Amino acid sequence: MADRVTTRVVVAGAADTLGAYRRQVNALLDEEYGGNYRELHTPGRLEYEVRTPAGAPFPQFVTASADFPELVVELSWTKGAGGERGSATVQGGKLLEHAAQDPVAGGSLAIEARAGADGTLELALATRARADGSWIGYAVTATQHAFFLMRGDGAARELSASDGVEPEWAERWRIGAGAATAGGAAAAYAELDPREPIDAALLDELDRLANEFADGWIWFAAAPAAETAIERHRYELHGLKVNEANLRAERLRGTMARTAEGYAFDGLSEAARPVAALVARHWLAAAGAGAG
Repeated sequence: MADRVTTRVVVAGAADTLGAYRRQVNALLDEEYGGNYRELHTPGRLEYEVRTPAGAPFPQFVTASADFPELVVELSWTKGAGGERGSATVQGGKLLEHAAQDPVAGGSLAIEARAGADGTLELALATRARADGSWIGYAVTATQHAFFLMRGDGAARELSASDGVEPEWAERWRIGAGAATAGGAAAAYAELDPREPIDAALLDELDRLANEFADGWIWFAAAPAAETAIERHRYELHGLKVNEANLRAERLRGTMARTAEGYAFDGLSEAARPVAALVARHWLAAAGAGAG
């Protein structure tokens, strides 16, 4: 979200065709970015460098290429300081090839993700340990998302979750020792009333974690059209279903493994595995059923 993307675009071809393509692309780039791009053209070759705060500027180059099917448009980009790189080939308004190079799939985050055969996001979760022994994280399904905080040890844990990315804890589970309820359940659930504000420093940690995770893994249908155009195109190309929240197509078809049910990725450490399991068991069940 916060990382800037530097995209280099190269197009080779006949001079008259390149000139017409350049005029159309420039009009689209000017409209979207206000001229904030560099042209490094040479005879018989167009070359652009575009820097954007979000995704690579595919829509402008894809849109223009539809009118010039004889031209092959090569794009390559670098995202932020994390080293994530990618490339794509576009011709006739269509994405022909795409590749991503992500040196570390989750960086410092422990990540788990799974989706159905049509790409519908069942659960994506990122978590990391804090110095005080607690775990923080961000969990998202196709329709809901939340920050979470896990305190305690294997015998007794306390899981708190927000409602979306609101700056307050909305629900809590007490799991294990002292958590017995009248029905003998293993976890006592409470919807917090009033809700508890999240400490400002902790909220900043949670926000940075969620942004880091979403940058590499998640796209939201409600985001501006210019930011989601390429993901929508990939989803259409591969027959995937668009929901409120979605895994990036390159993760579904590259990073994640195919399973009998759909797609899965397990980047959890042994320490993170029980945390993720409890979030999946309690928060995911509540998110799906609307109850603890």
